Amino acid sequence: MRVTSMMKTTQLLGNLRNMNSEINDWQNKLATGQKIHRPGDDPVGIGYQMRYDTELSRSEEFLENSRTGGGILKTMDSLMQQTNDVLKRAKIITQQASTGTVPADARATIAAEMKQLKEQLVLIGNSSYNGRYLFNGQKTDQAPYTAANAANDTTDTGVYFLNVSPSVSVPVSLTGEEIFGAAGDPDNTFQILEDTIAHLEANDQTALLADMDRFDIGADRISKMWAEIGARTNRFELVENRILDQQVSLKELRGKVADVDMPDAIMQLKIQENVLQAALSTGARISQLSLIDFIR
Repeated sequence: MRVTSMMKTTQLLGNLRNMNSEINDWQNKLATGQKIHRPGDDPVGIGYQMRYDTELSRSEEFLENSRTGGGILKTMDSLMQQTNDVLKRAKIITQQASTGTVPADARATIAAEMKQLKEQLVLIGNSSYNGRYLFNGQKTDQAPYTAANAANDTTDTGVYFLNVSPSVSVPVSLTGEEIFGAAGDPDNTFQILEDTIAHLEANDQTALLADMDRFDIGADRISKMWAEIGARTNRFELVENRILDQQVSLKELRGKVADVDMPDAIMQLKIQENVLQAALSTGARISQLSLIDFIR
């Protein structure tokens, strides 16, 4: 078959289009840092890439949950410190008031401070984190305590969990009853404060001596839950570190499948550009210059 100039030109144009397409592909890979842009680029690799992307996305959700849990528990830890300080102060001023040398007007002043301590404890009981109440179980949208009747307010006993893996949920919430005692219980911390206020106003020295021991009951309850908060905090920290380690591994695996080897990509781009220049030079010798100039 006779090879005409038109056939040579057509073949040249086809080759130039393919070379330009190849150059565009390498330029795109260098610009994005990714070597897979279409399923056809690597049918097997894109399946792995999608799986790794899904796992990374899920791990981000679990990481956020673990950090949220850690933040909640750190807030609770601070609140336990505040509660402990309130009870210590309440016991100290009760001890002062229980001595026979304290006059009635001084006990009235101490009673006023005790009322302030009770109000502070109600505020602690109604503490929230990101708009969610901490000590009302699953009813995180409702304040658990009222200032007027905190000793008899019943808190929700449900448990609020956070998912930290597909199969693991960690409890975060604590109930008000665990922190301050059951509603209506004589050893409820709010009840102890209310009774102490009444004994101060009545100048009942004997009852005040008994109240001092009751504050120890409230402090022991706080100490127990404080330790529980510490244990949960440690667990969330371990979970967070585990998730971060998993993400490093997943990103490495994804990178092997989808990330461009930059030095190699630059070299390949240069090779293709050189091939294109050689093709243009060759074409100039077999076609009219005006046609080659047009192609360029």
